[in-house]
Amino acid sequence: MRAYPSRFYDRYFVGVEGDVDFYVGQFHSGNGAILEVGCGSGRITLPLARAGAEVVGLDIDDDLLSLARAKLAQEDRATQGRVVFVEADMTDFDIGRRFAQIHIPYRTFQHLLTPIDQINALECLADHLEEGGLLVFDTFDPLAEFVDDGFNAPLRRDTDFIDGQTGHQVVVWYSRDVDPDEQIFEQEMVFEEVDTAGKSLARTFARLTLRWTSRWEMEHLLAGCGFAVETLRGDFSQGVYPGYGNQVWVVRKE
Repeated sequence: MRAYPSRFYDRYFVGVEGDVDFYVGQFHSGNGAILEVGCGSGRITLPLARAGAEVVGLDIDDDLLSLARAKLAQEDRATQGRVVFVEADMTDFDIGRRFAQIHIPYRTFQHLLTPIDQINALECLADHLEEGGLLVFDTFDPLAEFVDDGFNAPLRRDTDFIDGQTGHQVVVWYSRDVDPDEQIFEQEMVFEEVDTAGKSLARTFARLTLRWTSRWEMEHLLAGCGFAVETLRGDFSQGVYPGYGNQVWVVRKE
């Protein structure tokens, strides 16, 4: 099963409140080209390019990159000229150039399921950053939420939306299994299309597997890979990090 059903991607995976403005603001606060890792369907790539950034969008999922390229084709010529999309694995790639900033939005770093994968990715990212360049990314530590809600969750309704292709309502169901020792949680999702009478028409199944990393573990990883932490916030509005939940990192290559 694919982690991301591309047909429903833009309606379900909508990001975290404030993230687009935050990453665009990071561009405005610096200079030079940006590498966006885990660009998906271009939700943040295109606003960056519209703001004047030269962006290379990297993702491992060719279906999502196809969505991104289709969206880019609808932009004006100047915006199109600022964007290149690349299919690659964030743990092992070589674009042949360095960037002023690297962005990893929407918890993409959490797709790295082992410390070895995390180190490989961070070292590869460091190789693609200019000296003193910024790595900007967000993650999520759900441990407090799991303690309150239960580590394993039976199938339950999450949300619903209207499918733009068919006009059908899509009800999203999910269940969750957590391995606290490995710091991994796996979410099974069912996208159920229903008609106006509530009759089930079709179901699409997907699985999302992520690893969470505590603050101090992340700081240790970053330091070992040549990065110094500049800021850690708890949201995209410069909120103080309370020790759990959203982690918004800005770190500099030493």
